[in-house]
Amino acid sequence: MTTFWKIQRSLAGALAMGVALTSCNVLDVHNPNSLGEESIDAPAAATALVNGSVAAVYRGISNQWLGYLMATDEIVWIGSRDAWGQLDQGFVANPANEFTDAAFPLMTQARWVADRAVTTLDEHVKNTPTIQMKTDQSRAYLMAGLIYTIIGETQEDFVFGDKQEAEDAVGPTKMNTILDQAITKLDKALAIATDVNNADLITKTLMIRARAKHSRAIWDKIKPTVNTANPLVSNAGATADATAALARPNVTPTFRFQLTFTTSTLSSLMASEINSRGESQFDTTSIVLVDKAAPKTIKGVKLQDPIDKKADPRITAFLTEWKAPQAIDKAGDIYAPLTIVSAKYMNLILAEDALAKNDLATFTTRINNVRAVDGLTPYSGQIPAIDMLKHERRAALFVTGVRLMDMFRFGIKDPLWQQQSDLMVKPGTLLPITCIERNANSKLPDC
Repeated sequence: MTTFWKIQRSLAGALAMGVALTSCNVLDVHNPNSLGEESIDAPAAATALVNGSVAAVYRGISNQWLGYLMATDEIVWIGSRDAWGQLDQGFVANPANEFTDAAFPLMTQARWVADRAVTTLDEHVKNTPTIQMKTDQSRAYLMAGLIYTIIGETQEDFVFGDKQEAEDAVGPTKMNTILDQAITKLDKALAIATDVNNADLITKTLMIRARAKHSRAIWDKIKPTVNTANPLVSNAGATADATAALARPNVTPTFRFQLTFTTSTLSSLMASEINSRGESQFDTTSIVLVDKAAPKTIKGVKLQDPIDKKADPRITAFLTEWKAPQAIDKAGDIYAPLTIVSAKYMNLILAEDALAKNDLATFTTRINNVRAVDGLTPYSGQIPAIDMLKHERRAALFVTGVRLMDMFRFGIKDPLWQQQSDLMVKPGTLLPITCIERNANSKLPDC
Protein backbone atom coordinates (compact mmCIF):
# COMPACT_ATOMS: atom_id res chain seq x y z
CA MET A 1 0.00 0.00 0.00
CA THR A 2 1.48 3.35 -0.91
CA THR A 3 1.59 6.02 1.76
CA PHE A 4 -0.40 8.39 -0.45
CA TRP A 5 -3.40 6.12 -0.63
CA LYS A 6 -3.22 5.15 3.02
CA ILE A 7 -3.67 8.82 3.84
CA GLN A 8 -6.40 9.23 1.26
CA ARG A 9 -8.29 6.18 2.55
CA SER A 10 -8.16 7.53 6.10
CA LEU A 11 -9.57 10.85 4.95
CA ALA A 12 -12.29 9.10 2.98
CA GLY A 13 -13.24 7.06 6.02
CA ALA A 14 -13.53 10.16 8.16
CA LEU A 15 -15.72 11.86 5.56
CA ALA A 16 -17.96 8.80 5.30
CA MET A 17 -18.43 8.79 9.06
CA GLY A 18 -19.36 12.47 8.97
CA VAL A 19 -22.01 11.81 6.32
CA ALA A 20 -23.47 8.92 8.30
CA LEU A 21 -23.78 11.01 11.42
CA THR A 22 -25.62 13.80 9.62
CA SER A 23 -27.70 11.82 7.15
CA CYS A 24 -31.00 12.83 8.71
CA ASN A 25 -30.51 16.58 8.92
CA VAL A 26 -30.38 19.54 6.59
CA LEU A 27 -26.69 19.00 5.93
CA ASP A 28 -27.46 15.81 4.00
CA VAL A 29 -27.19 17.37 0.56
CA HIS A 30 -25.57 16.56 -2.75
CA ASN A 31 -22.60 18.76 -3.57
CA PRO A 32 -22.42 19.28 -7.35
CA ASN A 33 -18.80 20.47 -6.97
CA SER A 34 -17.65 17.19 -5.41
CA LEU A 35 -15.29 15.37 -7.77
CA GLY A 36 -14.67 11.65 -7.79
CA GLU A 37 -11.56 9.98 -9.14
CA GLU A 38 -13.38 9.18 -12.38
CA SER A 39 -13.70 12.89 -13.05
CA ILE A 40 -10.01 13.13 -13.95
CA ASP A 41 -10.57 10.67 -16.81
CA ALA A 42 -12.78 13.10 -18.71
CA PRO A 43 -11.14 14.45 -21.89
CA ALA A 44 -12.07 17.97 -20.84
CA ALA A 45 -9.90 17.53 -17.73
CA ALA A 46 -6.78 16.45 -19.62
CA THR A 47 -4.89 19.73 -19.31
CA ALA A 48 -5.88 20.10 -15.67
CA LEU A 49 -4.68 16.56 -14.95
CA VAL A 50 -1.28 17.25 -16.49
CA ASN A 51 -1.08 20.56 -14.64
CA GLY A 52 -1.74 18.61 -11.45
CA SER A 53 1.11 16.28 -12.36
CA VAL A 54 3.41 19.27 -12.87
CA ALA A 55 2.49 20.64 -9.43
CA ALA A 56 2.98 17.24 -7.75
CA VAL A 57 6.37 16.74 -9.40
CA TYR A 58 7.56 20.24 -8.49
CA ARG A 59 6.46 19.80 -4.88
CA GLY A 60 8.04 16.37 -4.63
CA ILE A 61 11.41 17.55 -5.95
CA SER A 62 11.49 20.62 -3.70
CA ASN A 63 10.86 18.44 -0.64
CA GLN A 64 13.24 15.67 -1.71
CA TRP A 65 16.13 17.91 -2.65
CA LEU A 66 16.29 19.73 0.66
CA GLY A 67 17.10 16.61 2.68
CA TYR A 68 19.25 15.20 -0.11
CA LEU A 69 21.32 18.36 -0.53
CA MET A 70 21.58 18.87 3.22
CA ALA A 71 23.97 15.90 3.13
CA THR A 72 26.24 17.74 0.66
CA ASP A 73 28.49 20.78 0.98
CA GLU A 74 25.83 22.96 -0.67
CA ILE A 75 23.38 23.33 2.22
CA VAL A 76 23.99 23.36 5.96
CA TRP A 77 21.77 23.08 9.06
CA ILE A 78 21.58 26.24 11.19
CA GLY A 79 18.27 25.71 13.00
CA SER A 80 16.88 23.74 15.91
CA ARG A 81 15.55 20.51 14.37
CA ASP A 82 18.02 17.68 15.01
CA ALA A 83 16.88 15.57 12.05
CA TRP A 84 18.31 18.18 9.68
CA GLY A 85 21.55 17.94 11.63
CA GLN A 86 21.67 14.17 11.16
CA LEU A 87 21.56 14.61 7.38
CA ASP A 88 24.13 17.39 7.53
CA GLN A 89 26.51 15.07 9.38
CA GLY A 90 26.13 12.31 6.76
CA PHE A 91 23.57 10.07 8.47
CA VAL A 92 21.26 9.62 5.49
CA ALA A 93 20.14 5.98 5.82
CA ASN A 94 17.87 6.41 8.87
CA PRO A 95 14.31 5.57 7.68
CA ALA A 96 12.86 7.39 10.70
CA ASN A 97 14.43 10.77 9.92
CA GLU A 98 11.43 13.08 10.12
CA PHE A 99 12.34 15.15 7.07
CA THR A 100 13.18 12.41 4.59
CA ASP A 101 10.16 10.57 5.99
CA ALA A 102 7.99 13.60 5.20
CA ALA A 103 9.42 13.90 1.69
CA PHE A 104 9.00 10.26 0.72
CA PRO A 105 5.18 10.25 0.36
CA LEU A 106 5.36 13.42 -1.73
CA MET A 107 7.73 11.66 -4.09
CA THR A 108 5.41 8.64 -4.29
CA GLN A 109 2.46 10.95 -4.91
CA ALA A 110 4.34 12.73 -7.67
CA ARG A 111 5.32 9.43 -9.28
CA TRP A 112 1.78 8.03 -9.08
CA VAL A 113 0.09 11.17 -10.43
CA ALA A 114 2.66 11.44 -13.25
CA ASP A 115 2.08 7.83 -14.29
CA ARG A 116 -1.68 8.27 -14.03
CA ALA A 117 -1.50 11.32 -16.29
CA VAL A 118 0.48 9.31 -18.86
CA THR A 119 -2.02 6.44 -18.85
CA THR A 120 -5.00 8.77 -19.12
CA LEU A 121 -3.52 10.93 -21.89
CA ASP A 122 -2.52 7.85 -23.88
CA GLU A 123 -6.15 6.80 -23.90
CA HIS A 124 -7.38 10.27 -24.80
CA VAL A 125 -4.98 10.53 -27.75
CA LYS A 126 -6.27 7.22 -29.11
CA ASN A 127 -9.76 8.69 -29.23
CA THR A 128 -9.04 12.39 -29.79
CA PRO A 129 -5.63 12.86 -31.44
CA THR A 130 -5.72 16.65 -31.51
CA ILE A 131 -2.63 18.86 -31.31
CA GLN A 132 -3.65 20.03 -27.84
CA MET A 133 -4.23 16.50 -26.57
CA LYS A 134 -0.89 15.33 -27.95
CA THR A 135 0.83 18.34 -26.41
CA ASP A 136 -0.62 17.42 -23.03
CA GLN A 137 0.45 13.83 -23.63
CA SER A 138 4.04 14.98 -24.24
CA ARG A 139 3.96 17.11 -21.10
CA ALA A 140 2.71 14.12 -19.12
CA TYR A 141 5.58 11.95 -20.32
CA LEU A 142 8.04 14.77 -19.63
CA MET A 143 6.90 15.03 -15.99
CA ALA A 144 6.99 11.26 -15.58
CA GLY A 145 10.49 11.15 -17.03
CA LEU A 146 11.61 13.95 -14.73
CA ILE A 147 10.31 12.41 -11.50
CA TYR A 148 11.76 9.01 -12.41
CA THR A 149 15.10 10.73 -13.03
CA ILE A 150 15.08 12.39 -9.61
CA ILE A 151 14.05 9.14 -7.91
CA GLY A 152 16.91 7.32 -9.62
CA GLU A 153 19.40 10.02 -8.64
CA THR A 154 18.40 10.33 -4.99
CA GLN A 155 16.93 7.04 -3.72
CA GLU A 156 18.78 3.96 -2.50
CA ASP A 157 15.56 1.99 -2.99
CA PHE A 158 11.95 2.72 -3.90
CA VAL A 159 8.47 1.23 -4.08
CA PHE A 160 6.06 1.58 -7.01
CA GLY A 161 2.60 0.86 -5.66
CA ASP A 162 -0.89 1.55 -6.93
CA LYS A 163 -3.37 2.88 -4.40
CA GLN A 164 -3.86 0.23 -1.70
CA GLU A 165 -1.88 -2.52 -3.43
CA ALA A 166 1.27 -3.48 -1.55
CA GLU A 167 4.35 -3.81 -3.74
CA ASP A 168 7.85 -5.15 -3.23
CA ALA A 169 10.74 -2.72 -3.20
CA VAL A 170 12.75 -2.37 -6.41
CA GLY A 171 15.95 -3.26 -4.56
CA PRO A 172 19.16 -1.20 -4.31
CA THR A 173 20.94 -3.17 -7.03
CA LYS A 174 18.15 -2.49 -9.51
CA MET A 175 17.65 1.23 -8.99
CA ASN A 176 19.54 1.85 -12.24
CA THR A 177 16.43 0.52 -13.98
CA ILE A 178 14.50 3.54 -12.70
CA LEU A 179 16.81 5.79 -14.67
CA ASP A 180 16.36 3.49 -17.66
CA GLN A 181 12.59 3.90 -17.31
CA ALA A 182 13.03 7.68 -17.07
CA ILE A 183 14.89 7.66 -20.37
CA THR A 184 12.16 5.55 -22.02
CA LYS A 185 9.48 7.99 -20.88
CA LEU A 186 11.53 10.91 -22.16
CA ASP A 187 11.94 9.11 -25.50
CA LYS A 188 8.15 9.10 -25.77
CA ALA A 189 7.86 12.74 -24.68
CA LEU A 190 10.34 13.77 -27.36
CA ALA A 191 8.66 11.75 -30.11
CA ILE A 192 5.29 13.35 -29.39
CA ALA A 193 6.74 16.86 -29.00
CA THR A 194 8.45 16.42 -32.36
CA ASP A 195 5.22 15.20 -33.93
CA VAL A 196 3.36 18.34 -32.82
CA ASN A 197 6.43 20.54 -33.48
CA ASN A 198 6.45 22.06 -29.99
CA ALA A 199 9.84 23.76 -29.79
CA ASP A 200 9.76 24.38 -26.04
CA LEU A 201 8.92 20.77 -25.20
CA ILE A 202 11.52 19.40 -27.61
CA THR A 203 14.26 21.48 -25.99
CA LYS A 204 13.31 20.71 -22.40
CA THR A 205 12.95 17.01 -23.12
CA LEU A 206 16.32 16.78 -24.86
CA MET A 207 18.01 18.46 -21.91
CA ILE A 208 16.30 16.38 -19.25
CA ARG A 209 17.01 13.20 -21.21
CA ALA A 210 20.68 14.25 -21.44
CA ARG A 211 20.66 14.65 -17.66
CA ALA A 212 18.99 11.27 -17.16
CA LYS A 213 21.51 9.50 -19.42
CA HIS A 214 24.43 11.25 -17.74
CA SER A 215 23.10 10.34 -14.28
CA ARG A 216 22.57 6.76 -15.42
CA ALA A 217 26.25 6.60 -16.36
CA ILE A 218 27.26 8.21 -13.05
CA TRP A 219 25.17 5.59 -11.21
CA ASP A 220 27.54 2.96 -12.53
CA LYS A 221 30.43 4.97 -11.08
CA ILE A 222 29.03 4.87 -7.53
CA LYS A 223 27.32 1.45 -7.45
CA PRO A 224 28.00 -1.12 -6.11
CA THR A 225 31.13 0.70 -4.92
CA VAL A 226 32.43 4.16 -5.74
CA ASN A 227 34.97 4.34 -8.57
CA THR A 228 37.09 7.35 -7.67
CA ALA A 229 39.97 6.04 -9.80
CA ASN A 230 37.97 6.52 -13.02
CA PRO A 231 35.20 9.00 -12.21
CA LEU A 232 34.63 10.64 -15.59
CA VAL A 233 31.54 9.84 -17.67
CA SER A 234 31.50 9.49 -21.44
CA ASN A 235 28.02 8.48 -22.55
CA ALA A 236 27.13 8.63 -26.24
CA GLY A 237 23.44 9.17 -25.61
CA ALA A 238 24.01 12.01 -23.15
CA THR A 239 26.45 13.77 -25.48
CA ALA A 240 24.12 13.38 -28.46
CA ASP A 241 21.21 14.89 -26.54
CA ALA A 242 23.32 17.70 -25.10
CA THR A 243 24.67 18.55 -28.55
CA ALA A 244 21.17 18.50 -30.08
CA ALA A 245 19.79 20.65 -27.26
CA LEU A 246 22.48 23.31 -27.64
CA ALA A 247 21.79 23.44 -31.38
CA ARG A 248 18.12 24.23 -30.84
CA PRO A 249 17.12 27.70 -32.15
CA ASN A 250 15.47 28.64 -28.85
CA VAL A 251 18.56 27.86 -26.75
CA THR A 252 20.79 30.77 -25.75
CA PRO A 253 23.89 30.48 -23.54
CA THR A 254 21.73 31.51 -20.57
CA PHE A 255 18.87 29.07 -21.24
CA ARG A 256 17.46 27.31 -18.16
CA PHE A 257 14.50 25.08 -17.40
CA GLN A 258 13.40 25.88 -13.88
CA LEU A 259 10.76 24.65 -11.48
CA THR A 260 8.88 27.83 -10.63
CA PHE A 261 6.77 28.51 -7.56
CA THR A 262 4.30 31.35 -7.15
CA THR A 263 1.65 32.65 -4.80
CA SER A 264 -1.03 31.35 -7.18
CA THR A 265 0.39 27.81 -7.39
CA LEU A 266 2.58 26.48 -4.59
CA SER A 267 5.63 27.35 -2.53
CA SER A 268 9.03 25.65 -2.36
CA LEU A 269 9.95 23.84 0.85
CA MET A 270 13.61 24.55 0.18
CA ALA A 271 12.99 28.27 -0.07
CA SER A 272 10.77 28.17 3.01
CA GLU A 273 13.37 26.43 5.18
CA ILE A 274 16.25 28.62 3.96
CA ASN A 275 14.63 32.00 3.40
CA SER A 276 11.81 31.97 5.94
CA ARG A 277 12.18 29.46 8.79
CA GLY A 278 15.96 29.59 8.89
CA GLU A 279 16.47 25.89 9.55
CA SER A 280 18.89 25.72 6.65
CA GLN A 281 21.44 27.92 4.92
CA PHE A 282 23.77 27.60 1.96
CA ASP A 283 27.01 26.01 3.09
CA THR A 284 28.84 28.35 5.46
CA THR A 285 32.11 26.40 5.28
CA SER A 286 32.89 26.99 1.63
CA ILE A 287 30.00 28.72 -0.18
CA VAL A 288 28.80 31.78 1.76
CA LEU A 289 29.88 34.12 4.52
CA VAL A 290 27.11 34.79 7.06
CA ASP A 291 26.50 37.02 10.03
CA LYS A 292 27.47 34.71 12.91
CA ALA A 293 24.92 36.35 15.18
CA ALA A 294 22.20 35.97 12.55
CA PRO A 295 23.20 33.09 10.24
CA LYS A 296 20.16 33.59 8.02
CA THR A 297 21.85 36.75 6.72
CA ILE A 298 24.39 36.23 3.95
CA LYS A 299 27.19 38.79 3.89
CA GLY A 300 29.24 37.53 0.96
CA VAL A 301 30.42 34.63 -1.20
CA LYS A 302 33.31 32.43 -0.03
CA LEU A 303 33.66 30.19 -3.06
CA GLN A 304 36.43 31.64 -5.23
CA ASP A 305 36.90 31.21 -8.94
CA PRO A 306 40.25 29.39 -9.25
CA ILE A 307 41.44 31.50 -12.19
CA ASP A 308 40.12 34.99 -11.44
CA LYS A 309 40.66 34.62 -7.67
CA LYS A 310 37.42 36.36 -6.79
CA ALA A 311 33.99 35.42 -5.48
CA ASP A 312 32.48 33.13 -8.08
CA PRO A 313 29.82 35.16 -9.92
CA ARG A 314 27.65 32.07 -10.51
CA ILE A 315 27.11 31.75 -6.76
CA THR A 316 26.44 35.48 -6.45
CA ALA A 317 23.88 35.33 -9.27
CA PHE A 318 22.19 32.31 -7.68
CA LEU A 319 21.96 34.00 -4.28
CA THR A 320 20.62 37.19 -5.79
CA GLU A 321 17.86 35.27 -7.54
CA TRP A 322 17.04 33.31 -4.40
CA LYS A 323 17.12 36.20 -1.96
CA ALA A 324 16.11 39.37 -3.78
CA PRO A 325 16.91 41.22 -6.99
CA GLN A 326 18.65 43.95 -5.05
CA ALA A 327 21.15 42.12 -2.83
CA ILE A 328 22.15 38.71 -1.49
CA ASP A 329 21.65 39.76 2.15
CA LYS A 330 17.88 40.11 1.82
CA ALA A 331 15.53 37.66 3.50
CA GLY A 332 14.07 36.19 0.32
CA ASP A 333 10.67 34.57 -0.06
CA ILE A 334 9.28 31.03 -0.23
CA TYR A 335 8.91 30.98 -4.03
CA ALA A 336 12.54 30.83 -5.22
CA PRO A 337 12.99 28.70 -8.36
CA LEU A 338 14.98 25.48 -8.78
CA THR A 339 16.99 24.86 -11.94
CA ILE A 340 16.76 21.38 -13.45
CA VAL A 341 18.77 21.76 -16.68
CA SER A 342 20.45 24.55 -18.61
CA ALA A 343 22.74 25.34 -21.51
CA LYS A 344 25.59 25.39 -18.97
CA TYR A 345 24.63 21.89 -17.85
CA MET A 346 24.71 20.64 -21.45
CA ASN A 347 28.13 22.19 -22.08
CA LEU A 348 29.48 20.54 -18.92
CA ILE A 349 28.22 17.13 -20.05
CA LEU A 350 30.13 17.69 -23.30
CA ALA A 351 33.20 19.00 -21.48
CA GLU A 352 33.34 15.90 -19.30
CA ASP A 353 32.91 13.62 -22.30
CA ALA A 354 35.82 15.36 -24.03
CA LEU A 355 38.04 15.13 -20.96
CA ALA A 356 37.24 11.43 -20.59
CA LYS A 357 38.49 11.03 -24.17
CA ASN A 358 41.55 13.21 -23.49
CA ASP A 359 40.30 15.75 -26.05
CA LEU A 360 41.60 18.85 -24.28
CA ALA A 361 40.75 21.22 -27.14
CA THR A 362 37.05 20.37 -27.05
CA PHE A 363 37.10 20.31 -23.24
CA THR A 364 38.51 23.84 -23.19
CA THR A 365 35.93 25.10 -25.68
CA ARG A 366 33.03 23.68 -23.69
CA ILE A 367 34.34 24.92 -20.36
CA ASN A 368 34.83 28.38 -21.79
CA ASN A 369 31.30 28.38 -23.20
CA VAL A 370 30.17 28.07 -19.59
CA ARG A 371 32.60 30.64 -18.19
CA ALA A 372 31.87 33.23 -20.90
CA VAL A 373 28.25 33.58 -19.76
CA ASP A 374 29.45 35.24 -16.55
CA GLY A 375 32.42 37.11 -17.97
CA LEU A 376 35.10 34.90 -16.41
CA THR A 377 38.63 34.63 -17.77
CA PRO A 378 38.87 31.77 -20.31
CA TYR A 379 40.49 28.54 -19.20
CA SER A 380 43.79 27.84 -20.95
CA GLY A 381 45.44 25.27 -18.73
CA GLN A 382 45.98 27.43 -15.63
CA ILE A 383 44.97 24.47 -13.42
CA PRO A 384 44.59 20.74 -14.16
CA ALA A 385 41.61 20.06 -16.40
CA ILE A 386 39.97 17.70 -13.90
CA ASP A 387 40.10 20.42 -11.24
CA MET A 388 38.57 22.89 -13.68
CA LEU A 389 35.72 20.47 -14.39
CA LYS A 390 35.09 19.88 -10.69
CA HIS A 391 34.91 23.60 -10.00
CA GLU A 392 32.71 24.42 -12.96
CA ARG A 393 30.25 21.67 -12.05
CA ARG A 394 30.15 22.94 -8.48
CA ALA A 395 29.68 26.61 -9.35
CA ALA A 396 27.63 26.47 -12.56
CA LEU A 397 25.38 23.62 -11.36
CA PHE A 398 24.95 24.88 -7.79
CA VAL A 399 21.74 23.49 -6.23
CA THR A 400 20.65 21.49 -9.27
CA GLY A 401 20.63 18.15 -7.45
CA VAL A 402 23.90 16.76 -8.82
CA ARG A 403 26.38 17.53 -6.05
CA LEU A 404 26.17 14.37 -3.91
CA MET A 405 26.91 12.02 -6.80
CA ASP A 406 29.79 14.31 -7.80
CA MET A 407 31.16 14.23 -4.25
CA PHE A 408 31.05 10.44 -4.26
CA ARG A 409 32.80 9.91 -7.59
CA PHE A 410 35.40 12.64 -7.10
CA GLY A 411 36.18 11.53 -3.55
CA ILE A 412 35.05 14.81 -1.97
CA LYS A 413 34.02 14.70 1.70
CA ASP A 414 31.98 17.31 3.52
CA PRO A 415 33.94 18.41 6.63
CA LEU A 416 30.69 18.09 8.58
CA TRP A 417 30.35 14.37 7.90
CA GLN A 418 30.97 12.33 11.04
CA GLN A 419 33.45 9.46 10.85
CA GLN A 420 30.79 6.88 11.73
CA SER A 421 28.17 8.33 9.36
CA ASP A 422 26.68 6.47 6.40
CA LEU A 423 28.43 8.69 3.88
CA MET A 424 31.84 8.12 5.44
CA VAL A 425 31.42 4.40 6.14
CA LYS A 426 29.76 3.58 2.81
CA PRO A 427 30.16 6.32 0.19
CA GLY A 428 27.48 6.08 -2.47
CA THR A 429 24.63 5.66 0.02
CA LEU A 430 21.43 7.43 -1.04
CA LEU A 431 18.07 8.03 0.67
CA PRO A 432 16.11 5.04 2.02
CA ILE A 433 12.51 3.90 1.84
CA THR A 434 11.28 5.60 5.00
CA CYS A 435 9.06 4.53 7.87
CA ILE A 436 5.85 6.06 6.53
CA GLU A 437 6.02 3.61 3.61
CA ARG A 438 7.50 0.69 5.50
CA ASN A 439 4.79 0.78 8.15
CA ALA A 440 2.05 1.01 5.52
CA ASN A 441 3.36 -1.66 3.13
CA SER A 442 2.90 -5.28 4.20
CA LYS A 443 5.70 -6.40 1.88
CA LEU A 444 8.32 -4.29 3.67
CA PRO A 445 9.76 -4.66 7.18
CA ASP A 446 8.27 -2.23 9.69
CA CYS A 447 10.46 0.43 11.24
